[in-house]
Amino acid sequence: MRLRFTVTVAVIAAGLALPSLAQVPAELAAQIRGIGRTVDTLKTGALYAPLQEPLPASMRATRDLKFGTDAKQTLDVVAPATASGSPRPVFLFVHGGGYVRGDKTLDETGKASIFYDNIMIWAVKNGMIGVNINYRLAPQFQYPAVQQDLGAAVKWVQDNIARYGGDPAKLYMMGHSAGAAHVASYVAHPELGPNGQLGLKAAVFSSGNYEFAPAPGQKANHPYFGPQAADHSSLPGLVATKTPYLVIVAELDPVGFHEQAGKLMNAVCAAGNCPPYLLLRDHGHMSGNYAVNTADTSLSGAVLEFLKKSGGLTR
Repeated sequence: MRLRFTVTVAVIAAGLALPSLAQVPAELAAQIRGIGRTVDTLKTGALYAPLQEPLPASMRATRDLKFGTDAKQTLDVVAPATASGSPRPVFLFVHGGGYVRGDKTLDETGKASIFYDNIMIWAVKNGMIGVNINYRLAPQFQYPAVQQDLGAAVKWVQDNIARYGGDPAKLYMMGHSAGAAHVASYVAHPELGPNGQLGLKAAVFSSGNYEFAPAPGQKANHPYFGPQAADHSSLPGLVATKTPYLVIVAELDPVGFHEQAGKLMNAVCAAGNCPPYLLLRDHGHMSGNYAVNTADTSLSGAVLEFLKKSGGLTR
C-alpha cells in the first residue's frame, strides 16, 4: 500500500520509522517552539553554543584543504591527534544556507562559530574521521556545480584520507537543508562522482528538498537549479539508487520540508524500497544539528544506528 504524507504528520509503516524520543531539555524546547517554523541560525545557535565544547586536545583539525581552484572548494579534516589502530570510517558533512550562503565554520554574519565543528568532534568520538565541506554557491554557480564539488571532495578524501587515519573505502555523507538537497542530488546522479561512482557507503538527508519545480503560480527561477529546476528532480535517481539513505525532517521544520520528505517517501515506498525515516521531535530546522555532541542524541543517535545497520559502521 502506498504511504501518504500530510504536511504535518507522517503515516509510517511498521518498522519503517526510527524511534525519536524527546530529549530536548524543557527550557530549550520552549525556546525552540518560540522560534517556530522559521530558519533562524543565530537565535538557535545562541541556545546551543553554551552546550558545546571547543576542539579537544585529543583531536586535531587540518583546515581549508583545497579540492579545487575556487576559494570555496575547501574542506576541514578532524581526526585523533594521535592515530592508532585500524583506519577509521569517514563522516563527511555538507552545510546548508539556502543554496546562496553558508560555511563550514562561520555563521551567517561571517564570524567564527562552534558549528559545525560539533559534528566533527562527535564523529571522532564515535570512531570516525570528520570531514567538513564547503562548496560553490548560487547564483554565481548553478547545477551541477555543487554535485561536481561533492564528487571532487570524495575524490580528495579517497586519495588523501589515509594519511589522517581514515579508510577511503568507508565514506558516509550527511547534508542538512540545502546541503541535504545537494547530497540527495549527488546520490541520485552517480555519474557526477569520481570515475562515475558515488564513493559512498551510505547517506543522510536532513531537512532537504528533492523536487525543485516552482510552486503553483510561482514563476521565480530556483537560485541553484535554475529555470529548468523541474527537470532536476532527485526522485527518479533516489528511487533507483542502491545506496542506503536515511530521511530526516524536524517536527518544527517549515511546512515545505515536510511536504518534500513526503514526496520522497511516497515515491520510494511506491517502488517497494522504503528508506528509514526519522521525525525529529521537539526540534526546529537548525536545532537538531546544533544539538549534536550534547546530551541530546535524538539526531546523532539515530544517525549512528542507521550507519551501523546500513553503512557497515562497526565502532
